[in-house]
Amino acid sequence: MNTSTLPPLIIKKVEAFGVCLPMIKPVLMAGVELREAETMLVRIEAENGLVGWGETTSAPSHGGSTLEELLSTFNGSLKDRLPGKNALDLSGITKSLFSFVKQGKSAIAAIDIALYDLVGRYLQVPIHVLIGGKQRDHAVPLWLIGNKSVEKDIIETGKMIDQGYRFFKLKLGVKSLADDILLTNTLRKEFGNDIQYCGDANMGMNLEQASTYVLGVKDANLSYFEQPLHKNAMDDLQKLIALSPVKIGLDESVTDMAAVMAHLPLGIAGVSLKTLKFGGISGLMAAGHACAALGLELNLAGKLAESSIASAALLHLSAALPHVRWGVSPSHLSLAQDIVQTPIQTINGLLPIPDKAGLGIEVDEDLVRKYQMQ
Repeated sequence: MNTSTLPPLIIKKVEAFGVCLPMIKPVLMAGVELREAETMLVRIEAENGLVGWGETTSAPSHGGSTLEELLSTFNGSLKDRLPGKNALDLSGITKSLFSFVKQGKSAIAAIDIALYDLVGRYLQVPIHVLIGGKQRDHAVPLWLIGNKSVEKDIIETGKMIDQGYRFFKLKLGVKSLADDILLTNTLRKEFGNDIQYCGDANMGMNLEQASTYVLGVKDANLSYFEQPLHKNAMDDLQKLIALSPVKIGLDESVTDMAAVMAHLPLGIAGVSLKTLKFGGISGLMAAGHACAALGLELNLAGKLAESSIASAALLHLSAALPHVRWGVSPSHLSLAQDIVQTPIQTINGLLPIPDKAGLGIEVDEDLVRKYQMQ
């Protein structure tokens, strides 16, 4: 389709909503227990009446910002710069916004996603068409395992295997180090070699603990171990990578491509990429291609717990990138209440790539208002 023959898609109105969404159960991470999710939604309306939605979530520990900072940045620095622009410029608009923002840069990610949703609806194509076309029809989701006891973890894993899941991320540091090692080895023995596992310590270990863990699970065939150490412990990270029989990946340490390049000489095997850290669809797509070219494995992840808006964006990205062998972690599955009419669901343990126009989901604006924070 030749967009030069189309009328411009002029932005008329832009709004942001801070919402707090309930979760199915508390999610345990190293040192943190999450019971609800604070996230910012962006609604962009064009002069022709079409609407696009985007999302970025509160994530100060993951290279993002608090919800207060996101809303302040949006209303103070970004909102008034969008009306009158042609949404067909897409990433050109996104790029132009960064020079006006000092903190709360992840607010731009929500705008970028909303622009892609709007343009996809206008052109009547799914977002994956706009970013190069899909290379796969389904994404392999990681189910997060992080209860307070080994027994509960084993029961939950078995239950999700029965539902078709084949890739699990173990939240480490919730229990004792001995229990983390016991759990990892027990899951491998209990459920066989066809199931994939990875571990995620969320910066919750020191070098001694992480070394003990990787050596203690050396026969469990973990796909990777994500962010074992604090993001500033680069010397210890290099020591860990040198002795580890398990591939080491990063999340909190990776806030942009400069951070990826800084860690590359240490021997990292892969990275977890989030739209909130890389400026939405535009930035993550570029980062994903760059990381793949550098030989890094990719995991695409949402910060707990985004809605199906952000998860749909993640799925389109997972379809278009060269590979996502470390799985996809959409976090809307942790919500007790989503804010779309039909939340994205797994089918036999896989997530289908949306094929409807734009993001491929419909936001329920009544639910947005219901859960909007005052």
